[in-house]
Amino acid sequence: MATKVLLIEDDASFRKAVADVLALEGYEVRQSPSGKAGILAAQDDPPDLVLLDLVMPGMKGLEVCQFLKQDAATARVPILILTGNDKDGQDVACLDMGADDYLTKPVKSDRLLAYCRALLRRAAGESKDVPAAKVEVGAMTLDYARKLVRLGKAEHAHLTPKEFELLYYLARRSPNPTDRATIYRDVWGAEPPSEGALKTVEVHARRVRLKLGWKSDQWLVSVSGRGYALIPPGK
Repeated sequence: MATKVLLIEDDASFRKAVADVLALEGYEVRQSPSGKAGILAAQDDPPDLVLLDLVMPGMKGLEVCQFLKQDAATARVPILILTGNDKDGQDVACLDMGADDYLTKPVKSDRLLAYCRALLRRAAGESKDVPAAKVEVGAMTLDYARKLVRLGKAEHAHLTPKEFELLYYLARRSPNPTDRATIYRDVWGAEPPSEGALKTVEVHARRVRLKLGWKSDQWLVSVSGRGYALIPPGK
């Protein structure tokens, strides 16, 4: 069975060019001209890979990315962002919203295909280790499918996909600490390119604490020289 790729792109000429390249490699390509149409197509028949334009009229690429990553049916489908917008920090914003990788237009065919193959290999490897539907740590339960955090009687569904992934990752390893580089490698799916990339882990940890009302020594704890750990109060 051919690998299914969903291409969400409003530029008809660019969409056709990319689709032709993918089709020549044997991929089954479906095309959507807008974010909303892309979401409907993904829900109707989840693809193996999504190629997503960042700047589109109506629903923007980052909104589409976040929606697909929060939907249980498409949460594990890799998303490759394709965009002509290369402003500083845009790649980090895309990864924060759950994108799996990022390419700036114009894109050479061989580079595009290499990224597609890499994401599909990674997804195939991850499918062998399917996350548990729910993880419990002390009084907290993390619902992976719904990207929902239950803490006591309170429910929190306002974490971004990457914030939830960070918390879920640490929950599966609780109470053992994990260093920033390993967290970045496993949660962001790439080798940290710089010290700045490791700062991204710190920023996300601070955001999680802020949204869940935790102090720095509660639950998501910084362990000197050893990174972060999720430790229930009293442990």
